[in-house]
This record gives sequence, C-alpha cells and structure tokens, in this order.
Amino acid sequence: MKDVFIVNPNSGRESQYHLMTEIKDHFQGKRIIIEKTKSPGHAVHIAQKYALNSSEPVHIFVCGGDGTLHEVVNGIAGCKHISLSIIPIGTGNDFIKSFGDYQKDDFLDLSKYDEPVEQKCDLLKINGEYAINTVSFGFDVNVAKHVNHFRDKIPVGGIIPYYVGMLASLSKPLTQEYKVQIDDKKYPNDKYTFVVFCNGKYYGGGYKPCPDALIDDGKIDVCMIRNVKRSQIVGLAKKYEKGLHVQYTDIVEMRRGQAIHMDTDNKDVDVNLDGEIRSMKNPTVEIVPGAIQLLLPRK
Repeated sequence: MKDVFIVNPNSGRESQYHLMTEIKDHFQGKRIIIEKTKSPGHAVHIAQKYALNSSEPVHIFVCGGDGTLHEVVNGIAGCKHISLSIIPIGTGNDFIKSFGDYQKDDFLDLSKYDEPVEQKCDLLKINGEYAINTVSFGFDVNVAKHVNHFRDKIPVGGIIPYYVGMLASLSKPLTQEYKVQIDDKKYPNDKYTFVVFCNGKYYGGGYKPCPDALIDDGKIDVCMIRNVKRSQIVGLAKKYEKGLHVQYTDIVEMRRGQAIHMDTDNKDVDVNLDGEIRSMKNPTVEIVPGAIQLLLPRK
C-alpha cells in the first residue's frame, strides 16, 4: 500500500513541524509521498491523481482542517482502492468530533494507524459536489463568511471565531424563505433561520445541530429552525452548541431523509459545504452511502 500525506502548508507551523518529525520517525525506511497544497482547490487535483490510478491501494492522510478534508473527499469519492485518514492540524476540525470515543491526540498519533480501524462513511452530494460533514443554509452561512474573513485576524481555532462571526452577522436578516421537501414530504414556504443537513454531528467550531447523526446509517439528519428573533439568537446559540436546542419544538424541527430539495424560487442562495461557501439555485441534497473508506486510529 502506498502512503500519501496531503498537507495544507497554511496550517500552523508548530503543528506541521511535529507532523513532519513524526512522519520521519515513524515511517523511516518506508515508501511515503508528501504532497503540499499550493492554493485553494489544489488538494482536489492531488487526490484525483491517486484516484485515477487504481493499480495499487493508496492510504491518504489528510493533514489540515475541514476545508482540506472537503477537497480531498471530492477527489476520491467512490474510489474503492483509496482509504482515508485524518490528521487534524487545521484551525477547524469539526468532523473528527463525531467520533466521541476519540480525542484529537488519537488522530495525531501516527503509531495508532499501524493497525487502523476500518469505518465506512457516507457522503452528502449537492449539485455534483460532495460534503463529508454538513450542508447548511441561512444565518450560519453568513457566520461562516465572517469566520473565513476573521480567521486570518484571529489565529485561534475552536468556537471563538464563530462567536465573532455570529456577532458580525447580526446586522443582516436572520431568516430566508424556502420551500423544503424531504423525500416525499413537502413543507410549505416558511422563514428559516437555520437549515442544516448533517452527516456528522458537529460544525461551526463545535455546534451540534443534529446530536443523533451517524456517518454510516445511509440517512441525512435534518435540523430546521424557524424565524429566530435577534433577542433569542445568543441564548439559542448556547443551547445549539450542546445539542439542547431540540427541546424548542415550537421553532425546531428534526427530521431524517435520503433526498432533500430546497426550492429557492430560482434565486441564487449561499450554501455552506463543510465550511466552503457556494452559490446555488434550487439545490437537491442526496445521501451517498459508504462512499468513503475511513481508517481510524486504533485505541
């Protein structure tokens, strides 16, 4: 098996130094390839290079944050000869939080991948692009835009940049109108503050929109929150962070499905895919069961 490390060089210097030292120590005498990304989107092309050559199995280690993971997934989705491991050295690493029995240090310890744990993983597919963690619409997309802007100015991970982004987003409308269809069930046109489709449990630096989401159940977990007022948003955010917002059944609706259509009245709307912002009209989100083979560290 060929071991390939796809590294985002914009990750912290200290994290990269420790990673390179551990690679040198642990893989001494073994055949490894280190590929460093040069620009946004480059990780997709690097991953596709290995996806197109199926002559031998490949173990790709994604070294960065959720954005790098998103790109690599879009390069290898559906490839049976590629396995994927995550080395979380980015500023945002929400996807690994879905594995509740693991700590971040477990993923950083390369010795734990000598006999890894195999884990099938579903993907979300929206207008031809894949997301491994979440797809969302509404207020949090504005937050994500601000987070991407503030990350260079606030060089810390976790939830702090998201609180700053949330405060900056309060100057804009908190709702958007959508018609949502989940499988065969059509919902009437309504104003939504959050609409989140989940494969993983966490996003946005640690918020938990779908506490029961599983990455291998062949289902999309859906969180729809209607018409939140400005006076409610901070209090709701604290509950949302812990997954306790599901108690507010007057404004929160939780569902599951396999295909979801968003009617945006043929207008472009911003969509958040694993932290990456796209503009789309009337998108459809589908689940792709078992599209990725993960190799998790053995505990």
